[in-house]
Amino acid sequence: MWEASATGSWPAGEQASGAAHHGRGFLPCLDPIEGQRHIRAMPKMPQPPRKPPLVTPLAAMKLKPVFVDRVGKLVRLRTLVPGEVTPEIADGLTDPAIMEGLNAPRRAMGLDAFRAYVGSFDNLRRNLMAIRDSVDDTPLGLLFLDVDLRHKLGSAHIVIGKGEHRRMDVIYDATRVLMWHFFTERKLEKLTFAPLSRNRAAVAACRVGMLRLEGELRSHRIDGRTGERVDQMLFAMTLDEFRQRMKALVEPPAFSGAGVASTHVVDQLIAAGWKPPAPG
Repeated sequence: MWEASATGSWPAGEQASGAAHHGRGFLPCLDPIEGQRHIRAMPKMPQPPRKPPLVTPLAAMKLKPVFVDRVGKLVRLRTLVPGEVTPEIADGLTDPAIMEGLNAPRRAMGLDAFRAYVGSFDNLRRNLMAIRDSVDDTPLGLLFLDVDLRHKLGSAHIVIGKGEHRRMDVIYDATRVLMWHFFTERKLEKLTFAPLSRNRAAVAACRVGMLRLEGELRSHRIDGRTGERVDQMLFAMTLDEFRQRMKALVEPPAFSGAGVASTHVVDQLIAAGWKPPAPG
């Protein structure tokens, strides 16, 4: 078998046998310095790229969904999953008052379609929680939370189902439980609520919750039924404002759930500068 010399030259008298290698993936070429011939391997044929494994954006960033289960004085917030969607929950969203608040063009999407919709939430950036009665677990409404991880912002929208559940104390407690989860567990720094200006119940709830009005956005949305432009209000609370309100509390609020330390609330209050009232 023919072999190239250590210097890479083509030995005299071997041109013929060397030429036989042309068909075996080798080409002779002229050394530009010494004028000698040496063997150069032909490049391999390109291969199709290997199919990468399917990786979701959250998995690529090594982020995991956050499943919430937190209990306050009146309500329980728990991440809603498709298997927990009942006709009662789906039917509650067909209420005209609910569709008005959501600015939705349709009265209902159907049980199967709603379950598919619930399954589309990643529960990290797009979160969907059921608002339930803290005593008997009766579904009261839904809480939507969009999170901007880069800027540590969140935008929430609360929807209460049946009319008898649309009480200010229920909305206030749901908002309070959300804030404690949002600021003390998710470590986010600003929470906003943006109800339509015509949604008087939602606007009143924001005011009762002592959220700061940042402004009113004129003609900011399109009415889902009429096509007219409608105004939207923007309420907010920052982490610093939340801590200031913590300092003003008379007693620790109700906030518990799986994985929450028994001292979590008091520890957070003390860290914010809260001092328990003197006895007597």
